Amino acid sequence: MGETAGLRRGIRVLTLLASISIIVMLVLAVVSALRSRHAATERSRHLDPAATTTAMLLADFVDQENALRGYIITRDRGFLVPYNESARSIPVLTARLDALLADFPALRAQHGEVGQAYRDWRREVVQPELVAMARGDTATAQDIVRTKARQDFDLLRREVAELAAAIDREQVEASGRVESASVLLLSSLASAMFVILGFLLTIMIISRRWLLRPIGALQRSVNAVAAGRYDTRIPSVGPKEIVELAADVETMRAQLVRLVRQNERSWEALAQQGPAVIALRDALTPSLLRARGLVLHGRVDPAEGELAGDWYDAFELPDGRVAVVVGDVSGHGAAAGVFALRLKQLLDAALSTEIDPGRALEWTVDNLGEIEEMFATAIIAVVDPRTGDLYYVNAGHPDALLLRRAVPGNPGNMASAGESPVGEVWVGELPTGKVPADAVLPDEASSPQVPAPTAHLVGPRDPARPGCGPGDGAGGSVMAAAVGSAQAVGSAQAVGSACGPGDGANGAGPGSGRVPGAGSIVGSRLGTAQVVRLPPTGPLMSSLLAEPGAWGIQTLRLEPGDVLFAYTDGLVEARDEAGRQFGLHRLIAEILRDPTRTPVALLDDAFDAVRRYAPGRQGDDRTAIILARTAQRGSTIAPGES
Repeated sequence: MGETAGLRRGIRVLTLLASISIIVMLVLAVVSALRSRHAATERSRHLDPAATTTAMLLADFVDQENALRGYIITRDRGFLVPYNESARSIPVLTARLDALLADFPALRAQHGEVGQAYRDWRREVVQPELVAMARGDTATAQDIVRTKARQDFDLLRREVAELAAAIDREQVEASGRVESASVLLLSSLASAMFVILGFLLTIMIISRRWLLRPIGALQRSVNAVAAGRYDTRIPSVGPKEIVELAADVETMRAQLVRLVRQNERSWEALAQQGPAVIALRDALTPSLLRARGLVLHGRVDPAEGELAGDWYDAFELPDGRVAVVVGDVSGHGAAAGVFALRLKQLLDAALSTEIDPGRALEWTVDNLGEIEEMFATAIIAVVDPRTGDLYYVNAGHPDALLLRRAVPGNPGNMASAGESPVGEVWVGELPTGKVPADAVLPDEASSPQVPAPTAHLVGPRDPARPGCGPGDGAGGSVMAAAVGSAQAVGSAQAVGSACGPGDGANGAGPGSGRVPGAGSIVGSRLGTAQVVRLPPTGPLMSSLLAEPGAWGIQTLRLEPGDVLFAYTDGLVEARDEAGRQFGLHRLIAEILRDPTRTPVALLDDAFDAVRRYAPGRQGDDRTAIILARTAQRGSTIAPGES
């Protein structure tokens, strides 16, 4: 650890020095760039125009000198035209040159000497010559030309030449400043780049030694453990963070080794029991069945290993009807599987004798023998594929769901306001015709509130109380609507005449968040789908409750396109991390989400919705079967799949 701490300090010092060096280099680069820009500006804005103006000024001086000589020799005043033009332009050029040289004191002083020489030449030469010529005294004018004129003009010419030479020297110096600034800029950038590259190279070397090698050693050890060499220890080398990570990985490896050893012992203990469990599972798996006009598909997700306490079965009766059974015994594992197999065999035998489902349940319970600590629930449905007539018995089992969906050319399978196949009728309306797959419908006060299908309750009237039903949620003429995002399927807010106490299904007040009452229809008109709940018709299967007529029989008709969804409680009692159940309302919402799905897709999507809601380890077996009536010639029931 001392080496690691020293390495950390070294990296911090190196980073600080590199940062300072880079900042200095960048400052030098900026300074050189500014100097270069300033020098270039001086030359482009001042010196170059000043040199041009000086040359123009000298040309005007020469024009005036030549014009005077011609006028004196020829006495022709036409020679004075260039003189007068130059006399007008010289003040302008002088002022311009003075402005251009404002930032150059030495050049301005030189320019002042040029102006003084020009004034002396005009006073001592030009004015006397013009006065003499105006008097007609040509001899005096020519005498001035021979004695004074050439001397003064040569002085003026020398002053202008010296000014031009000084401007040229300043231009050369500006060019030198531009060049030196460019060199400084390039050298600063090159130095900064060198420092950056050196810093990066140093960091790479240090990282390889300090990070990459320890990480590589950690990776090799983890790969060895993943390959099955569980005794490979994880090295603790490198910086503090990697050492801590390696310690955590080593702890995980030790725990993994313990679990692997325990698993090996468990496999050894199960080696002799495995074939029996597999045989029991195969005995509970339904055989392939084809029934004309029906689609059957089932699925079992066991809570423990390969064997579940739930089962389903479907087989053809001697008279051509099809029997569908879904059962759930208490507990799971091998004991529950054996009990489920006994129930399955007894129910199959009873139904094969063509007795009705209620009597078949009674006979099965009578022949089970002593089942003090075991009990079971089951739903038995017998359907005629030719007519769609369905007889069912529910022995304390969760409500089966019947999806009614209108099909082209046969919309009559949708329940109307005056029709109630079992009890009350719930008709739901969805603005879009579907319920989202991830809709969360509240089953308790703390549950999230989300939009849900609006639902209308339409049931038989109570003759003694017009506009009111029984008041217990089982019926009534009050129309209740689950409105807004704070209501759910089965939640109700009275919009008609309110009746006595109820659970929100009879319009007694704001919805309670409960699922629609048993035997109700929940669905979507715009989505052309309804869901009918098929409630229990008797108690659970127990010798204590087995008496003649304990399990009643209900009848209904499957129309083309209808789907019967039977399931066990493990599907709706799955809990999320907060302990909230998936609930029947979420299952109904998933079924109504897309009523146009195939039965197989509907079943798979329901299991997927439960798994997304409760992704952890299952606490109970999950089983469901789909029975759909279709116009197809044949259909298949497949074994359960996980």
